[in-house]
Amino acid sequence: MVIALLGISSCQDWLTIYPQSQITEESFWEDKNDLEGVRYAAYQQMCSTLSKIVTWGDLRSDSYTLNTADEDANTSTLYQEIREGRIERDSANTYFDWEGFYKTINFCNKVLQHGDEVLARDKQFTTAEWIQMKAEITGLRALNYFYLLRSFKDIPYSTRVVNTDTEVQKYGATNQLIVLDSLIVDVESVKGKARNRFSSVIDTKCSITNAAIYALLSDMYLWRASLRHGRTDNLDAEDTVVVNNNKDMMGKEIAHTVCGDYQLAIDYADQAMAALVKQNDRDNRIFGVGIAETVSYGLTNCYLYKNIFENFANGNMPELLAFSNIFSGYSDETIFELSYSVSEKREHNLNGTGSSGGGGLWSYQAKTHLAVSDGSISLVYNSTDRRYNDSRMWFSCWNQISGMSQALPGFYLFKWSNGSYSLTNPESHSCKDIKWINVSSTSCNFPIYRLSDVMLQKAEAMAILGQGDDAMRYVNAIHRRWYCNDAKDGAQPSEDVMNNYGKAFYDNTNNTLGNAINPGMTDKTKNYERAVLNERQIEFLGEGKRWFDLVRYAERHAGGTSDEVLDMRAADANADIGAGDDGVKRSERFPATANELPGTNSGLVGVTAMVNDLMTGEYSNEKRKSLINRLKNRYGLYNLIYYKEIQAAGGLLEQNPVWNKSLYD
Repeated sequence: MVIALLGISSCQDWLTIYPQSQITEESFWEDKNDLEGVRYAAYQQMCSTLSKIVTWGDLRSDSYTLNTADEDANTSTLYQEIREGRIERDSANTYFDWEGFYKTINFCNKVLQHGDEVLARDKQFTTAEWIQMKAEITGLRALNYFYLLRSFKDIPYSTRVVNTDTEVQKYGATNQLIVLDSLIVDVESVKGKARNRFSSVIDTKCSITNAAIYALLSDMYLWRASLRHGRTDNLDAEDTVVVNNNKDMMGKEIAHTVCGDYQLAIDYADQAMAALVKQNDRDNRIFGVGIAETVSYGLTNCYLYKNIFENFANGNMPELLAFSNIFSGYSDETIFELSYSVSEKREHNLNGTGSSGGGGLWSYQAKTHLAVSDGSISLVYNSTDRRYNDSRMWFSCWNQISGMSQALPGFYLFKWSNGSYSLTNPESHSCKDIKWINVSSTSCNFPIYRLSDVMLQKAEAMAILGQGDDAMRYVNAIHRRWYCNDAKDGAQPSEDVMNNYGKAFYDNTNNTLGNAINPGMTDKTKNYERAVLNERQIEFLGEGKRWFDLVRYAERHAGGTSDEVLDMRAADANADIGAGDDGVKRSERFPATANELPGTNSGLVGVTAMVNDLMTGEYSNEKRKSLINRLKNRYGLYNLIYYKEIQAAGGLLEQNPVWNKSLYD
């Protein structure tokens, strides 16, 4: 596969992106302000990719279903086909267009390429400032590549810049694991070198800081461990990375193991939480904002906003301080988020219809595309009452709307609405009588990483390494702070989160030790693992994470199957454009007969585990069989490639083999 790396504006084709003006690069990069301008443009550009971040990370998961009231038939049909694994004919849809991410990456490449020369020219620009900016932009570039490799698997990868028409280049796709290795080496080289915080809370929370770099490293190590785990089925499996993307380490060999990567995911989660505490500087607050009450439940550096539920049943309304702080933006729990503003004409349509006039992903209006899957969410809890007691449901999966006399026919997500809540009957004081007051907002900030994310990254790695009891402390702490007891005694579950799981929260027959959702699964570690993933499903509804979590689970449980043979065979089967040295097209030399292909079922064990272990609430038995059949192998977990990318590549960019029907038909 190939891509021409992107610049500022587009022309000719989707892969060829050129600078906006004729100003030469040599005359542009004069001082720090030039770097700052392009740095800012990178963040602005990433904000424009939010719809892809969310849909690529959520749409195909079990957490959602189509909104039956959606009047946009075209989008509804497309989303249904994508969810059912029937997407091979839809490569013409811009849903699969990755252009925006490569634009962000190229802005980052520009800053990183020209930083040293600006440092030499601008005597007011210090070495310390450049080191911090270099670390920040290296992290931002890695984050965007990380989204691409989780969405498409093997991707074009380069750290070079497109500055002029003559510099447009094409790069073949690089294997997912090789890209991930390179990203880890890059980010490791700058860890601890970024800023801890900026002079304003807005810049601090909407820029890559040391806390964000540690969170990203934790996430990437968790993914690499899972990818290698599924290909070896061995926690002690060793691998060696040969550095080829860092001039100071060129050729160096770095050995690592699967269990070592899981441990690094834990260690960097700890460092992210410690860096966040340092960033917030609670003892010497610099941001000029109040400090809400927090609770840590005995966990180090886990300062969670405390919701107020005391005596709800006796007349006091709950106060969801965690919701109002986290989702209004710039909170102490935020590690990195994308910033939106109506006045600056930087908006999104996550919630209902925005100023652009299009439909939104969530809410409940006629142009809202998705509802929340009642079946999947109900499966998590051991009773309906327990579900109502989880106050996250009030804004993430609810059907009682203020001003409506009857409940909605489905369950909807209002996380991005800037809304609030009231009681149907002021005398009732029952969680079941909460009504959501919806506000159609287009400018809520969007968190990429927040405190509960790294807590659960750590918990997931701990569960895999056999530290399940300790992992559950993090799961329980997150759930404990959202639990609202509306019983007459008003008592909350014990603050000793070690003993809460399965008593006040989730279904202890489905998710903890003992029986599993799939009766054939009795593995203790896997039950802990799924308990963490269930908590992530509830905590991050609408945040573009569930499908990536499912893919990571599928890759981890792939049963020791490598994809190397399928990679090689697919490359031959796809190349109908262009011929070999003998003038014969590769697809003619190697006819595409799937039954002859060793490795066609590569990763099928993991795909099957993912669908049958984690997606039973939304998909019936027959639908699960159909989905597994359509996904075929691990390649089916990833997106197909936008057809204009393939057209522009002159035969070098090849379609994902699962979505290239010639490979199987």
